[in-house]
Amino acid sequence: MATIPAARPTAGARPHTRRLSLSGVIAPLATAVTLLGIAVALVLPPILLHPLLDAAGSHLLLGISTAEAHRLSDLTVTELVFGPGSFAFTGPSGGPMFDAAEIAHLRDARTLLWMFLTAAALSGLAAIMLAIRTDARLALIRVARGGAVLVLGVAVLGLVALIAFGPAFEAFHVIFFPGGNWAFSATQRLVQLYPFAFWQLVSGLVAIFAASLGLATWFTARRLGRRLGSAVAAD
Repeated sequence: MATIPAARPTAGARPHTRRLSLSGVIAPLATAVTLLGIAVALVLPPILLHPLLDAAGSHLLLGISTAEAHRLSDLTVTELVFGPGSFAFTGPSGGPMFDAAEIAHLRDARTLLWMFLTAAALSGLAAIMLAIRTDARLALIRVARGGAVLVLGVAVLGLVALIAFGPAFEAFHVIFFPGGNWAFSATQRLVQLYPFAFWQLVSGLVAIFAASLGLATWFTARRLGRRLGSAVAAD
């Protein structure tokens, strides 16, 4: 009996497989980064920041009213997000709110924030482009995985923060502000307006938003993927 030789893979099969495999990694990561960017953006409105400032005691540290602390924070965040990034406005005593070192750090923080938000936007665009070029059910599976990746990441980082928020906070600044212009004394306005407790609260709120978005994305995409799979099977 004649033996039929096994078919050899075509020259283009292996690169195509690699491309699919790479897309399977990039799409979930892009989804996770996009959702994290949304979570960060969600904590920036004054309606959310004001209660955190009050809980952290910013007005007490500055020796001013809560309304004045809110106003100073609003000015700072507006410059941080929309520019121009001069941070040259009047403080409680009538002089400049921040000194030169504080302004330099805020400018670095503004650059870092916009780099991250830009990366999140580009990640969202990449996730959409990959979804368009992929089977709909597979695209939903990858989106669901992205949501799961974010939830897992938040859980791990949340555990680290619960155990050692201080060292983690310091490590973040060492990595992203290598110039060292991030350590300020307790008498400086930037630390008084945004004390350590404020950053604990903000980090917790970002984690809650990120985990919620991740869970919602995982659940919704997974459910839609199953429905689509059932519809295809029925046809």
